[in-house]
Amino acid sequence: MDAGNGKRRVDGGVVRLLIIVLLGVGLISVPWLTHNRLVTGEEAVDAAWADVESNLQRRADLVPNLVRSLQEYMTHESETLVRLVRERAEALSEALGETREIETSRIAGLDAALSQDLGRLMRHAGEHPELRSGDQFLRFQAQLEGSENRLNVARMRYNEAVREYNAGLRGFVGRWVAEPMGLRSRDYFEASPAATEPFAVEF
Repeated sequence: MDAGNGKRRVDGGVVRLLIIVLLGVGLISVPWLTHNRLVTGEEAVDAAWADVESNLQRRADLVPNLVRSLQEYMTHESETLVRLVRERAEALSEALGETREIETSRIAGLDAALSQDLGRLMRHAGEHPELRSGDQFLRFQAQLEGSENRLNVARMRYNEAVREYNAGLRGFVGRWVAEPMGLRSRDYFEASPAATEPFAVEF
């Protein structure tokens, strides 16, 4: 009887030891895995933002082409508008070049202003029938519309990466892991309605 009791005590001790070991492994691995998942999510957000910035810069770089194609048709009104568009594009380029942190609200504001002014300029340009036969202007129009489409896709991908990352941060374990590691939620890129419309010019 005593031998049987001793064996049961040994078996019970082994089971308790295994439970303690498993709990210890769980307590270590769950935060570690959560941290790795959040870091991967943060990297995905940064990569998606770089794509947004690249497309914003590409569009801003197209502005000089637009100016060249419009120069011979400029009136006083269009000269003022072109100057404004050029200034907006330069401001956006500078903001993209100087920022080390993702500043979605600032960049989105500059982007929205450039989008609205570009839209006004393209509508103004559409009032000049002689531009219909201008190959340079038509090429620019096609490039700008393509740029807008790529930019919309980049914005959507960025916002999806932010959604997944922020959801991970808000999870039960994510909350405990994120703060000590310095991980914080990211803002969505909220473009204005005008910024999401392509600049099609109807001739």
